[in-house]
Amino acid sequence: MAASPGEWYHESDPTFEVTAMFLIGILIVVAILGEIIHRLNPWKKPEPAYEDLVAQIKQSDWYQELSRDQACRYVLDNDPHVQAYYASTYEAKRLLTQEGFQLGLIDYVKQEAAKQAEKPR
Repeated sequence: MAASPGEWYHESDPTFEVTAMFLIGILIVVAILGEIIHRLNPWKKPEPAYEDLVAQIKQSDWYQELSRDQACRYVLDNDPHVQAYYASTYEAKRLLTQEGFQLGLIDYVKQEAAKQAEKPR
């Protein structure tokens, strides 16, 4: 009583193939629509402009306090590692919101300023 290999899905019934193709088509359409909605998400907040974020960083209390010192201001303005701390929108937002990231930059600027002060001119 062994069934032939093609009998388990009702080989003689053409509606099975049509139904399977219809379901696959629906899945493809749903996947495409989901991707479109994901990419064009109307509820997503727009990214702030990079220039606005840099202006907010430079107006923050810790940045103002660092820039009062001449050596620190020189490091803030000229050191490429400092600019790398806010090289993109992501890093700039992180520098504004995460205190640990701010403290890392403050420590780096103070260390570099101390090195600048120790160098003979």
